Amino acid sequence: MAVAALAASLGFLAFVLFDTISDGQTGDRVAPLAGATTASEVREGLTFAGPLPHGGAALGLKAVEAGKVPDIEFASGNGEGSVVVRYYVPVAALGAGIDTLTSDQLERIWRGEITDWGEAGGIPGRIRQVVASASDTPGRYGLGEGSLLAPVVDGYAALRTAMSTGSGVFAIVPLEELAPQMVALGVDGNDIARGTGDPEEWPLVERIQVVGRTDRGRAEVSDIKTAIAAKLPEVTRIVATGDVLQSRCSLAAIKATGDWAAALRGPVGEYLAGADLALSSLDGSIQGLGEPYLCIVMEYPNLTSPPEVIEALTLAGIDEMTVATNHAFDCGRGSCGSQALLESIARLSAAGIRTAGGGRNLEEALAPVILEVNGLKFGILGFDDIAAEDLQATATSPGTAPLDDSYANEKADLPAEPAFYKPASLLGVSRLQERIRALKAEVDVVVVQIQSGTEDTHAPSPRSIKALRAAADAGADLVVGNQAHWVQALEVRDDAFIAYALGNFIFDQTHTPEHTEGYLLEATFHGKRLATVRLVPYRIENKYKPVFVAGETRLKVISDVIEASLDLPQP
Repeated sequence: MAVAALAASLGFLAFVLFDTISDGQTGDRVAPLAGATTASEVREGLTFAGPLPHGGAALGLKAVEAGKVPDIEFASGNGEGSVVVRYYVPVAALGAGIDTLTSDQLERIWRGEITDWGEAGGIPGRIRQVVASASDTPGRYGLGEGSLLAPVVDGYAALRTAMSTGSGVFAIVPLEELAPQMVALGVDGNDIARGTGDPEEWPLVERIQVVGRTDRGRAEVSDIKTAIAAKLPEVTRIVATGDVLQSRCSLAAIKATGDWAAALRGPVGEYLAGADLALSSLDGSIQGLGEPYLCIVMEYPNLTSPPEVIEALTLAGIDEMTVATNHAFDCGRGSCGSQALLESIARLSAAGIRTAGGGRNLEEALAPVILEVNGLKFGILGFDDIAAEDLQATATSPGTAPLDDSYANEKADLPAEPAFYKPASLLGVSRLQERIRALKAEVDVVVVQIQSGTEDTHAPSPRSIKALRAAADAGADLVVGNQAHWVQALEVRDDAFIAYALGNFIFDQTHTPEHTEGYLLEATFHGKRLATVRLVPYRIENKYKPVFVAGETRLKVISDVIEASLDLPQP
């Protein structure tokens, strides 16, 4: 590998990279990027000298014979007329608790001057640099002789394995090698992995000069540059929320503002509206059949909201909500049974918000929501394990989508208690997996939302672990749990990402600080491949309004997630 460094005048640290790791190396993946040029578009028979650039094998060129003048000469460098052939991204393990750096921090981490993630704004812990090839030497990035002598793993597949949640690993990888266990790091506010900022200002690139040495070669330079130029992937950002409740004290606080959209008016709502898909979870009902309770003590919570609260959801651009939750039949000061669920579905649908996990019969409840974004089909399924034993749809009656194949075993098991307290061994996941596999054959990306687990704990229940892992094993790309009212663990399973609970989102619980804390899960897809995720923490203010947090509060939320993740049982 030949490498040179460019120091940019605006404070960006420029990298010139050249990677000789084979595109076909076992376990490594090279995802096709948008607009790639095929070999047939460049004339065959041309000769070349110099290092064949990334993607150059498809050009049909042949090495020049000794002593002869090549048609084309390649040279690594950033001189006039050079072309970017590869983008690179700094990445951190999930447990680092960081998703952005300044260029100064990036350089100092590589040089070994910053050795703890806490010094860069993350969760305190040792930074471990890892590279994916023996030729990936510290000097490769042009950061001088002070760079750490990083341990080497055998290719990017091994690097992904090394980047376990609590590993503290830092690495620099090609854009197409990103994976869910790697948190892509923005640099100076520029974030190429998530499609924001100016690619021209991105500091980590491999540039190649293409020079024509013969008349025939000079005639082909432009086409060759077009063929080898790096093509950025189509980026789709999905953002998922925790449980939404615009009822009880939350409803009273919202009404007091005089603004039905108050809960999501501001930066959090704007962030959701900026996502390509915003997914949420309705932990109650939205209907006009029964009068909602306000901020009073109830013997048993009855969570229902008036139709006006939908204004907050549409302001924030919510595209889909799962209604497979345990309060889907709630009707406030009255009883309306499954009509509460059906009216919630109807009112959300009228507002342009699709619903998963409920319907007029079992087939409707189990049916996916399919949304098309950026030329891809995203399929979403919703399931409930908290109250589905009582609220589940049947072949002829309305209800929610049950997680369990059958709750008969749980009901027969003594002592009598809600099914979600029962052993994981009683949970059947055959139908769950069959539905996911069928959807996977129909769409490009599968997202599964599951209401499961026990409340007021960071630790997922054994039933939750069994269910969410089963969803990932069946082909789900993203699995999002809720119900705990606290944030819970996360994990990467093969190429799927699992979040067991995101915490309350719009909710009035204040029993503990954890009830007021949560995070938005942002999952970034490059084409149909999940490339990276990040956690965006918030705190609920005044019992209804999520507000982004920074500093110690942000780190506390992420630390709660990471610590629980490290305690997960091994698969």
